[in-house]
Amino acid sequence: MTNAWRPAAFLAALASAATAAPTIEYLPAGFLVTDLSYDGSVMVGNVQGDGSYETFRWTAESGIERLGRATVPAIGVGAGSPDVSYDGRRVSASILSMDNLMTQGVWDVESGWTETMPPSPPTGIVSDQSYGSAWGLSGDGSTLTGFFWRSTPGGNAHPNTWSPTTGIVPLESVPGVSARANAANYDGSVVVGWEDNLGPWQPTVWRNGVKTRLVQSLARGEARAVNADGSIIVGAAYNPAFATTHATIWRLEGDEYTTTYIGALVGTVPNSGSAWLESISDTGSIAVGFNQYTFSPGGSTDGVIWTPENGLVKDVDFLAGLGLSVTPGADIRSFTAVSPNGAVIAGALLLPDLYFQTFIIRLNPCPADLDGDGEVGFGDLNILLGNFNTVGAGLPGDLNGDGRVDFADLNALLGIYNTACG
Repeated sequence: MTNAWRPAAFLAALASAATAAPTIEYLPAGFLVTDLSYDGSVMVGNVQGDGSYETFRWTAESGIERLGRATVPAIGVGAGSPDVSYDGRRVSASILSMDNLMTQGVWDVESGWTETMPPSPPTGIVSDQSYGSAWGLSGDGSTLTGFFWRSTPGGNAHPNTWSPTTGIVPLESVPGVSARANAANYDGSVVVGWEDNLGPWQPTVWRNGVKTRLVQSLARGEARAVNADGSIIVGAAYNPAFATTHATIWRLEGDEYTTTYIGALVGTVPNSGSAWLESISDTGSIAVGFNQYTFSPGGSTDGVIWTPENGLVKDVDFLAGLGLSVTPGADIRSFTAVSPNGAVIAGALLLPDLYFQTFIIRLNPCPADLDGDGEVGFGDLNILLGNFNTVGAGLPGDLNGDGRVDFADLNALLGIYNTACG
């Protein structure tokens, strides 16, 4: 169900983007990263060490900044997953509303938090001290994704997007069942998530608001992440050939997505264990997630890395192939995010004292080395200038990930011009 790990193949592919040696570093224990900016220079997540689940933002310059408005200390309820825009300036999360309920929020470096509710949409209600929760943010920072509680018998989750110009936009879903919008592509035109459809959760995509079932899964499945242009979606779905929920990739071909079951690690128990992909780079060159060997609470879990060259690979095998390892005695539980440019990976460790800790792998510590020759020089400048004043996600030369190549990127490159990488 998984390929043998061939580090030489991966390192050869890595060398085409950079020659600097991969590195590993750690955040303080208790801070878990859930998302990365375009180049991994900004990280966001939850503070789990003190039980607050407060949203935080990290940069090398400022370190960890706690963003406030945590719900758990105030009302004992928490949900959602913090996300960050490509340029690192906007963060989405579930936050405490001004009337002391949980709501969706977007934080900006200049203006702080903006809450999406109250008021709820016309069909919305308050359930479990919550208007709803936030689960994703588009790369350009314009569109939050998540769900609000709606007024059907017993209440259920209605998937939604939100932007400053549109407000809450309910997405198409089956009446009377729950669904959630987990993530959005760069401009928010493609949203992915799940819908339970009176049975197992089903991987679902909304393209320009139109809902499509990605595959009919006989056990719980989800679409967890999507790349910048919406052409690649990752998550998990039940593979009947192996009676197991497998890590899954969907690729857009024409107007439809095709399903590819990636598999699960050896030792995963059929109809009990599962493998999930949580994040993917914009080019589709690397995806990350976790493998749960059984459904039993407290069962063993490992992080997984997928690449086209090697398929699905176990955490320690991947690190060993890079010449890296984690703190002795620590247990890697998952890889939680990969930066859209594919250069930085965040993972979660369980420490011997049962605290969690984030570790960061930098596959390319020199993102300005656009031609991969080991230094920032004339070749890199030519690539950037060839895309100068152009707009689009994932452009070579867009060093800050704001969707355009401009003077900010040129200044960043010139600031380290004629320097070697590594």
